[in-house]
Amino acid sequence: MGEYNLIKDLALIWCVALIVGQICLMLRQPVIAGYMLAGIAIGPHGLKLVSHVDQITVIAEFGVAMLLFTLGVDIPLKKVLSSASKILTAGLSQMILTATLFGSVAYMGGLAHNLAESFLFGSACAISSSVIISRILSDRGEIDSMHGQILVPLALVQDLCLVFIIPALPIMHQLVSSNPSSAQYLSLTLSALKSVLMLSLVIFGATKIMPHLLERSAKTNSREMFLLTVIVLCLGIAVVCQFLGLSIAIGAFLAGIMMSESTYAHQALHDMTPLKTVFSIVFFVSIGMLLDPMFIANHALEVLGFVVLLVIGKAIIAALCARLATPNIRSALLVGVGLAQIGEFSFILLSLGLASKLVSEAMFNLFLAAAVVSMIASPWLMDLIPKLLLHKLSKEMDEATDDNMHDSRASKMKNHVVICGCGRVGKNLSMILETHQIPFVVIELNANIIEDLALRGIPHIYGDSLSPIVLKKANLKDASILVLTMPDPLSAISVAEFARKINPNIKMVARANRTDDIRLFQEASVNGIVQPEFEASAEITRLVFLSMKRPATELHKALEQIRTRRYAIFQPDVGELDLSETFPQFGEDQMGIWFDIQKNEVLGKSIRDLNIRENTGATVTALKRGDHTLAFPEPTLVLEKNDKVYVVGTYEQVGRAEGLLGIELAV
Repeated sequence: MGEYNLIKDLALIWCVALIVGQICLMLRQPVIAGYMLAGIAIGPHGLKLVSHVDQITVIAEFGVAMLLFTLGVDIPLKKVLSSASKILTAGLSQMILTATLFGSVAYMGGLAHNLAESFLFGSACAISSSVIISRILSDRGEIDSMHGQILVPLALVQDLCLVFIIPALPIMHQLVSSNPSSAQYLSLTLSALKSVLMLSLVIFGATKIMPHLLERSAKTNSREMFLLTVIVLCLGIAVVCQFLGLSIAIGAFLAGIMMSESTYAHQALHDMTPLKTVFSIVFFVSIGMLLDPMFIANHALEVLGFVVLLVIGKAIIAALCARLATPNIRSALLVGVGLAQIGEFSFILLSLGLASKLVSEAMFNLFLAAAVVSMIASPWLMDLIPKLLLHKLSKEMDEATDDNMHDSRASKMKNHVVICGCGRVGKNLSMILETHQIPFVVIELNANIIEDLALRGIPHIYGDSLSPIVLKKANLKDASILVLTMPDPLSAISVAEFARKINPNIKMVARANRTDDIRLFQEASVNGIVQPEFEASAEITRLVFLSMKRPATELHKALEQIRTRRYAIFQPDVGELDLSETFPQFGEDQMGIWFDIQKNEVLGKSIRDLNIRENTGATVTALKRGDHTLAFPEPTLVLEKNDKVYVVGTYEQVGRAEGLLGIELAV
């Protein structure tokens, strides 16, 4: 049965990884850290359940190749290289400064015995986990936030640096193995030329060869042939790289980059992802097998000290470098905290260093122990730090505000709308308000958007909405409505709380990306809460029913079901009216709106006395008084103060009713 031991070991690894992964998901912890903990448990330093560690290591190398290949395919090389120079500068500065700091600490502390080892250690410390960063931002609904738009490109810049670091490993190995002679220097030069040649071939292959090969394979309309083509190209290039003195891992990575510019890159990534997932799990479990728990027990203070230095050092350096890409101190801090963990590709880099004897086992164990702790702590830090420093940093941001970019018109506005953030949502809203000549002012920190607003003649304020000074310049105390479009819920809630203090009567509307944020918005007294998924589901339902030419009554019933479920989850939105009562259906040119009764001449008169239908063409189909809603009120019903009426008609008819009754839109 010895020949089946490898199958048994793999089955055990995947089974344990499944159990630990499920536990990590329930505890909202990174599954990668869980895989490594599983490796510690079943490895030779733990329960010794895996009998063929050497064979598992070979399979793990295949997992490394798949990981790096999919990374290469998924990297938008042209997009990163053509991105803002500030992002590239910030990313490269972070890599260089972090690698220098930790490499120097390792060398001076005696952990690294030569410059090559210290360089490799520092480089591994500088890389952060793009997987963890993307996962945290996605779970928090902050992909489109300012710090999210900086974090993701910075992580890609870090990953791209592997292209230059991994090919240098054989050269560094030769440098530290002996005192280089002239012949060895020639050999080193040839190795460097091989790396340059390989990179040149990558560029040529990405533009001239790979697209044609993938296209010919795709045109066979056979998924199997396409997958085989991708695998052959990946492993073939990896083997060629190994023959040239590089490594299989860097070869797979370069193969991925070659495919990244092809039209079929996304399909290649899709087809290879299952292979990558399955075998990369083996890699991360095998990494855990290398860690000796006794090392952690015997060096607990060193591990703890390194974790603290790693998190604090990376956070400070990354935050300072992020300031090159954004003037927002809070966003820079969040970028720093987001990068304050070890990346999955750091393990690949250090594993290659261990295999080439550039890294000692003591350094590897220390790094691995600290890396697992930092990965587990990362989500907790990204949630805790903003809450602790949000209000304190808002005061510091006031000092960084640029008065030259403030629009003086904002301070003179009355009963206007204040829009915090002019992204996709804010831009669409501003266009509608501009069309209907509703006064508004936009608060935005993106200088490019501010420049566009200035060209369009739209009142604007350059600054962060979290800043009390910026909000006061928008004359928030005299504003009618505050719209919070920022994707970061903590920022929106902080602005809402401040706005309520200086203007208790202001109406506030915000979007909530997560259901968990609804309660927080309600506690901050936000009047209207928009949840994008529910709004999208309602619009999709409407379009489906209209396309199928279903009766209007069915459409109304379907939308009411969605709306009822929405209120059940949101409990309901604070300040939002209950529209679940049944009203007549509208044609394409009709509308129905709730209005507040405001005109004194209307109070004390009945609907019949006002003769609304004959004078305007509109119809009052419902009346809300206190907590009670009356559908189709009697014509003799007398209107009272604080009543709300539901007026139905064409756009022109409802407009005439608004003028006749002196009513205002109810919020």
